[in-house]
Amino acid sequence: MPPPTSAKIASSPENPLRIPENAEAYTAFEHWGTAREAGEIEPVIFLSGPAGCGKSLLVRWGVRQCLSRHPKLSSLVLTAADFAAQFAEASANQTIPLFQTALRELDLLVVEDLQTLQGRGETLTQLLNLMIALREREAAMAFTANCPPGGLAGFPPRLVSRLRGGISVRLTVPGPESRLKILLQLARGKKLRVSREALVHLANQHPVTPRELGGVLSRLESMSRQHRRPLDLELVRRYLEREAELPDLTLQDIAREVAAEFGLKLADLRSSRRTRELAFPRQVGMWLSRQLLGESLLNVGRFYGGRDHTTVGHACQKVAELLASDGELPTRIERIRRKLRREV
Repeated sequence: MPPPTSAKIASSPENPLRIPENAEAYTAFEHWGTAREAGEIEPVIFLSGPAGCGKSLLVRWGVRQCLSRHPKLSSLVLTAADFAAQFAEASANQTIPLFQTALRELDLLVVEDLQTLQGRGETLTQLLNLMIALREREAAMAFTANCPPGGLAGFPPRLVSRLRGGISVRLTVPGPESRLKILLQLARGKKLRVSREALVHLANQHPVTPRELGGVLSRLESMSRQHRRPLDLELVRRYLEREAELPDLTLQDIAREVAAEFGLKLADLRSSRRTRELAFPRQVGMWLSRQLLGESLLNVGRFYGGRDHTTVGHACQKVAELLASDGELPTRIERIRRKLRREV
């Protein structure tokens, strides 16, 4: 069977910003691989925290740090859902021994979003046996989840014990000072003309995750172009006032308004069909779900026809790019948001 599929890791993206909320995790990944240099066993690293707090950014940066020191290491980065799917495929094809052999030859393994394996007994047993085998060959391992190891319901005690046995770090939503640092970094990366006063106000008044801050800046940039006004304190205040007016929303609410905007049936938008007339509206729905609800890639993909996280990530990236170049799209998205605020 072919080797397990790895998630793509960009070769030179911007490094994660070191802030107090991620300092311990940053240090752990900054020095990933140094234990190997000293002839010691690398500790298992476990990152937990809410969606959007930077777990993936840190862990993938850590992989690059480790591979920069040891470029010949065989590595694999994948989500827990992908691990489960590949194990299921191997089971269906009666190639489990080959699947196990390919994984047990790794020098570095990263599995993200472990909480999605809840209740999958056979898959969890495979993961436990894999950890044991990789520990015997002194491989480096890292895992992420939305909760600490002890909060992983339905996981075998032996697996939880091994996940607890290394460096376990809980990431939190950044505070105002850290949010300002993140906003300044994002604005520089976008080459965005925005007043520091506006960013300070946004950092103080909008307690959201780093990922959401990126979406906020994109929306502010869109509003600035649409209304032909500078991205200043007044625009930020107007944006925050509008956000406060949004009611409690669900994925269904957003999908319903997207379908109405594009003249589609809700069932078609959520279906597994891949026709051209459905593809782009579905991408808009995915992007809005991430921006307005902070939903995980996995949950959004499940809602829209059972798609995987990479499809959702690609969709969100495409919509974000179009918002910077498509004159019609910002207007349509603002119209959807206005309906979600139940405005006339």
